[in-house]
Amino acid sequence: MRKYLILISITWSAILPLMGQGEIDEQKRVMFRNESSYGGFLNSNGFGANYRYGFWRNARNQFILDGDLTYVKHPKEVKTQVPYNYSTHRYVFGKENLFWELKGMAGWQKELYRKYDKTGISVRMFYSGGLSIGFLKPIYYEVFTFSSIGEATTWDYRKFDAAIHQTQIGGRGPFFMGFDELRVVPGLTGKAGLSFEYSERDAIIHALEAGVSLTVYPRDIPIMATEQNNFLFINLIVGYRFGNIVNISEAARAKSRKERRQEKKSQKSTLPYPMF
Repeated sequence: MRKYLILISITWSAILPLMGQGEIDEQKRVMFRNESSYGGFLNSNGFGANYRYGFWRNARNQFILDGDLTYVKHPKEVKTQVPYNYSTHRYVFGKENLFWELKGMAGWQKELYRKYDKTGISVRMFYSGGLSIGFLKPIYYEVFTFSSIGEATTWDYRKFDAAIHQTQIGGRGPFFMGFDELRVVPGLTGKAGLSFEYSERDAIIHALEAGVSLTVYPRDIPIMATEQNNFLFINLIVGYRFGNIVNISEAARAKSRKERRQEKKSQKSTLPYPMF
């Protein structure tokens, strides 16, 4: 937890000096509006995508609905390749299952600092919690046997077996093999963090996010057969978010389009004339 606090403190220290700089924002703002946004993120044990819908309750607080789809890796995963055949698929020796999470959460987002100029940054704090559904798909390996003269021949596709020596694996099996054996594991999840929104347009959302997530399941998740597995996942999250204001008025949209046209004209007028 200490390293998470240090990271957030460093990020805040780097961004804080920028908050008072820039051109004054004279855009007409719609104070109470909903937001729809998408995000991609990396975390300590994988990566994922997010959708968030926010309902503004007052000038600074927003009720949010979050949906995450995450791919989870084991921290001891190391990809390797068959040393005698580099045309085969790379694989993780000892990996038993692929693991995805589908999360549905509800929570709140509070605006801590509002930007007052076009190049400023709005700082928001968010937290949410809900249910996580984990999906386990078994992994199949291509297994070889050797003839009396030492020639490798294809034998079969098998799940990982600790009794199979690494030299008998000929690579990773087909990705879609094993989907008919998919298992579901329910769990609980929550996350919290800070969002730094920096878009110059009031109707558009561009934000960088950093936070911490926690997911717990009723039993260990068997990702690796050769390593210790866990039922509790604590991750540091960093990501990027983009979206738009949902119910901004048509008048404000027209004004935004007009501003863009004026800005393009202004940029053209400031271009240096060619010298002959």
